[in-house]
Amino acid sequence: MIRATGVTRTYGGRTLFEGVDWFLGERDRCGLVGPNGSGKSSWLKILAGVEAPDEGRIEMPKGQRLGYLPQTGYYRGTESVWAEARGAFAEVLALHDEKSALERDLERGGLAPAEAEAILHKIDALEEEYRRRGGYDIDRQVDLVLRGLGFAPAEFEKPTPLLSGGWQMRVALARILLQRPEVLLLDEPTNFLDIEAREWLEGFLREYPGGVLLVSHDRYFLDVTVNRITDIMQKRMTDYACNYSQFLEERERRYEDARKAYERQQEEIKRVELFINRFRAKNTKATQVQSRIKMLEKMDRLEMPPPPAKAIRFQFPQPDRTGRVVLELSGVRKAYDDLVVFSGVDLMLERGQKVALVGPNGAGKSTLMRILAGTEPFEGERREGHKVSSDHFAQDAADQLPGDRTILDYAQSLCPMNYIPKLRGLLGAFLFTGDDVDKRIGVLSGGERSRLALAMMLMEPSNVILLDEPTNHLDIAAQEVLLHALREFEGTCVFVSHDRAFIEGLATRVIEVGGGRLLDHPGDYESFLYKKGLLAQPSPADNGRPVPAATPKPDAAPDPKSKKSNAKRLRELEQEIATLEERKEKLEALLARDDFYRDAEKSNFYLTEYRELTQKLEATMEEWVLASE
Repeated sequence: MIRATGVTRTYGGRTLFEGVDWFLGERDRCGLVGPNGSGKSSWLKILAGVEAPDEGRIEMPKGQRLGYLPQTGYYRGTESVWAEARGAFAEVLALHDEKSALERDLERGGLAPAEAEAILHKIDALEEEYRRRGGYDIDRQVDLVLRGLGFAPAEFEKPTPLLSGGWQMRVALARILLQRPEVLLLDEPTNFLDIEAREWLEGFLREYPGGVLLVSHDRYFLDVTVNRITDIMQKRMTDYACNYSQFLEERERRYEDARKAYERQQEEIKRVELFINRFRAKNTKATQVQSRIKMLEKMDRLEMPPPPAKAIRFQFPQPDRTGRVVLELSGVRKAYDDLVVFSGVDLMLERGQKVALVGPNGAGKSTLMRILAGTEPFEGERREGHKVSSDHFAQDAADQLPGDRTILDYAQSLCPMNYIPKLRGLLGAFLFTGDDVDKRIGVLSGGERSRLALAMMLMEPSNVILLDEPTNHLDIAAQEVLLHALREFEGTCVFVSHDRAFIEGLATRVIEVGGGRLLDHPGDYESFLYKKGLLAQPSPADNGRPVPAATPKPDAAPDPKSKKSNAKRLRELEQEIATLEERKEKLEALLARDDFYRDAEKSNFYLTEYRELTQKLEATMEEWVLASE
């Protein structure tokens, strides 16, 4: 599908790739990973033909179509959402337009019989070609993809230029997916997608008939969509036939094997050199000495492999301790003209909770964050607890930074004296290393400014921090730094994120926002998904969306005529049983903890889940037994 041979690319004196050979197969699902600045986006640009390599070549079959979604500079469109998405079928729609024009010519009459006959034949040929290329299925496909990416039918006729940048990106992505090119090149396709849209895209990519190469900082997204990882490190590209989590383990194993092989060779070289030096002057050993000298000359010397980057860990300063209740909302109502966002909302946040706000885009999560921060007018009451100090990282936090100061100067002005020795390490964790710290804030990109704003907030955190999409613009390593810091944070954290791995790693309570109200789940994100029935196995017929497992019938019997489908169902049941048993083990470990029953509401929540999960596991086992028979 795509072959790179001997590719070298240099930017401003810095070499990103040197003599790289690489191949993407017809059905490959490949994730491109590496630290920020390693060249991931540049590699996609080279493959897409946007940039040319300095040396080497890119080869692909003649006529092969590429669908390329860059992080910025994508096609934004001038028409409605529906028209722009439908434009993916321009060639097929042109057949219909040509057919319609010929039909109008026939209706006008006055044609010679032979000419009319020729037009009829042409119309028939166009009709057949239109049908063969799926012309009558276009509207269904457009509707499916737009809905999957989060557009409501009422938004289909909105002019694309009036949408926010994130929604314009969704239109561009929809257009590319509908074109069905042989190869998809996607640079951060999950940026600005909520969890529901990400889940839909996961299913779409799993079933996609062509090759896929994507860059993503969403670890969970990589785990469920790719079967191959290409790691960019030190101008080279190394392949791993696995998903992202398995890649981390395999990379560590390969490093250890290579390190041991290098050390063994070094020991062998020292032993041989010792023999040569000891017996060089002895005539009786001349033959053996020369033999060993030649052996060393012919030896293929191994290089010490570069170690995988180690995760950086920080212990951020802990804030003052608050009372048990830190924030309360009572009878909150918020409306923009006729649009009611919230009505009659009550909410109480307690010390130490890590609360995830989840829900589709437009449900009101950012509005609720501003209400909690006290920066958004509303009807109702907001009360702060004892000794509460709150800080709000909004999506526009980067715009508040002083553009005339350097990164280091600004950071030092905010840094507590006892934290100054760790300051450069903190900036490095958020991707500001070396001379980067001397840049003026005014020349930074939007993503860099967001990272800096987040780092400054965490340097001396308040005891209640409100984070709106904190993982945007962070690579996986920086996300791990942030996740570890927030886990160790003794204060209260409320956050909005569409990164499932981040939510799963941090949330101790989940609040679902939507329909003007809040639904409280006093457990972790896995419990929340289980309660919503999202942990059942995905069905390909449902475009990858998880669906509840079928309820077994007591008198069900296997159909001897459908052995193939029965075997498939057995595999699905075995996977579901494994998932349920894993969750059951986690719950049993939680129920056995000494401090588990101190919080009555939370303990009741998990006990109820444990009972429900046990019943479901028994029913699934029963169905498995029947299917096995």
